[in-house]
Amino acid sequence: MKDTEVKDNTTEEEPVKEAAEVPASSSSDEDEYDDIDDDDEPMDEGDEQTTCLFCTETSTSISVAIDHLDARHKVNLLELRRKFQMDQYSFIKLINYIRANKISAEQLLSAEQPFWQDEKYLQPGEYEPWLCYDYEDLKTDGASTQPSVLELQQRIAEQSQLLQQANEDMERMRNDYKALLQKVHADGEPKGSNQSVPRNIVCLDNEYFKSYSHFGIHHEMLSDKVRTSTYRSSLLQNEAVVRGKTVLDVGCGTGILSIFASKAGAARVVGIDNSDIVYTAMDIIRKNKVENVELIKGRLEDTDLPEPKYDIIISEWMGYFLLYESMLDSIIYARENHLKPNGIILPSRCTLSLLGYGDDTLYAEQVEFWSNVYEVDMSDLRKQSIEEPLMQVVDANFMLTEPEQIANFDIMTVDINYPNFTHQFSLKVTKPGRISAFVGYFDTLFELPSPVMFSTSPNATPTHWKQTVFFVDNPQVVKEGDVISGKITSRRHKEDVRGLSVDIEVFGKKRKYIVV
Repeated sequence: MKDTEVKDNTTEEEPVKEAAEVPASSSSDEDEYDDIDDDDEPMDEGDEQTTCLFCTETSTSISVAIDHLDARHKVNLLELRRKFQMDQYSFIKLINYIRANKISAEQLLSAEQPFWQDEKYLQPGEYEPWLCYDYEDLKTDGASTQPSVLELQQRIAEQSQLLQQANEDMERMRNDYKALLQKVHADGEPKGSNQSVPRNIVCLDNEYFKSYSHFGIHHEMLSDKVRTSTYRSSLLQNEAVVRGKTVLDVGCGTGILSIFASKAGAARVVGIDNSDIVYTAMDIIRKNKVENVELIKGRLEDTDLPEPKYDIIISEWMGYFLLYESMLDSIIYARENHLKPNGIILPSRCTLSLLGYGDDTLYAEQVEFWSNVYEVDMSDLRKQSIEEPLMQVVDANFMLTEPEQIANFDIMTVDINYPNFTHQFSLKVTKPGRISAFVGYFDTLFELPSPVMFSTSPNATPTHWKQTVFFVDNPQVVKEGDVISGKITSRRHKEDVRGLSVDIEVFGKKRKYIVV
C-alpha cells in the first residue's frame, strides 16, 4: 500500500509573505531584482517542457508527459516500479538506458528483468526533466488504478477457480493414464513377462496425448515464468541463429514456442502435436496473424511433414525428475529423421543432480503420518508413501549436502537407452542434521552464442517441475564433513513405458522407487 502523501504547506506560504512586504512604490530596478530572485527559485517540476521517452512529442510538464506515456505507449511508471522494485536511482538508470539504447516501449514492456541496472547508467548526461523527477511521488488514482476490495476479491476468486481447474485436470490426466495402463496389461502382455515394452504404442500414446487436451496442464506450464521466459529468451536473444531458418516445434501444445520462433525471424515454423489442444493453437496463430507458422495434428512418428528436414528442432519435453513421460524419445526420432546436417536442437543439454535432504516436518507429514491417522494405524501405507517419490518445492534451508550431477544428456548425441543409467555418488555433508530423503532436480541449457539456462534446484526460482523427493525409511544423523556414499540406478519402467524405476542404494540398504 502506498503511503499517504503529506505536503509541507509552509514553503508554499513564504512567497506570499514576502510579496506582502514589498512596498507598492518599488522601483523598476527592484522589480528586476525580484525577477532575478524569481529565476533563482527552484523551478516547479511540472513547469518544464518534457520530451517523451519513446517518441518526439513534447509535453508542457512532466506530469503531462507521464500521462502521455501511459495513454500512448501503455507504459505505466507505477507498474514498472512495482514489477522491478525500483527506487529513484533505478528510474535514473532506466531513463539513461532508454536514451542510450533507443529501445521501444514494446521492448520495455516485454522485459522480464531490469537490463538497466549497470552503474554506468547513473553517469550524468544531458539534462532533462525526467532525471529530476521524484519517482517516489508516483501515486495512483484511487478511482481508476488502485483496485477496490471487490475487484481484489474477484481476482482471487478467478485465480482460485483456475487453480482448482488445473488440479482437477492434472488428477483426471493421472487417472486416465493409470486406467489405460491397467487395460493394456489386462488385454495384452502378462505382468510377469521380462520382455521390454515396445516404444510408441499407438493406443498408449493416444491416451497420453488425450491427457494434454485439458486446459489446466497448459495453464500450469504457461504460467511458469521460468520455463516460458527462458525459451523465449533463447530465441529472441539469438535472432542471428534463428533468422531465415526452418524450425520444427515438437509437441507444440498451445503454439507459444512456434510464435517465439517466428518473432525471432524464422523463415518457416512447423509445429506438431497429437493432442486436441492443437486446434485451439491454430486459432491462436490465426488470431495473432502469425503467417509463417503451420500447425499439424498427429503423431510425429506417423506424420508426413511439410518439409522433410529442418534447421532447428525445439521442444519442451522435460518431465518430473527430467525423464518422466519419456518424451525425449520423440526428440531423438525427430533428430534422426528431420534434422538437417549441422542443425541444432533446443534445449541443447540437460543434467540431472541429487542431494541429501533433511526436513523433519516434511518427513512427519508425508511418511510418519501413516502411523496414526485419526487414531487408526495405517502404517501399511508407509511403504507406498516412500516408494512413490513426492513432487514438491522443497525448502533449500534443509539441504544437508552439496549436490552432485548424476547424469548429463547431450541432446545431439543421446540415444534411446537414456533412461537406463547408474551413478556412484559421494555427497559431502555441509551442515549437521538428519538425512530423511534425497532430492533430485535438473538443469536445462541452451548452448547458443547468447547462452541461457534454467534450473529446478531448490536454490532456484520454483518451477512447475518442482523437485523429486525420495524418502528413506530409516533417516540417518550426519555431521558436517561426512561423505554419504551410495549408488543410484535408473531404468525405464517395464510396464509403464513413460515411467521410471529408480533404485537408491545407501546406508547399507537398497530402496526401490517408481516415478509414475
